[in-house]
Amino acid sequence: MDGKAEELKDTMYSWLVSEIRQAENTGIKVRIEGVHYSLNDVDKLKQVMENNYYMKSYTGDECGKIVQIDFERIISV
Repeated sequence: MDGKAEELKDTMYSWLVSEIRQAENTGIKVRIEGVHYSLNDVDKLKQVMENNYYMKSYTGDECGKIVQIDFERIISV
């Protein structure tokens, strides 16, 4: 893997951990590829993310309040 790809992978991992941290602080659940993750799972997350990139989407309740954040894989490299 070249330096740019490794840098992008590290940036994506940092972004995802930051998103999980913010979500947990507000009581929102986070799923990655359909599996719930928390900050307790950050070591597993690096393996899950290996050579993958993700996009974020939101799930709201009937009042429009965000209750879950989903990350879905968009490409593998």
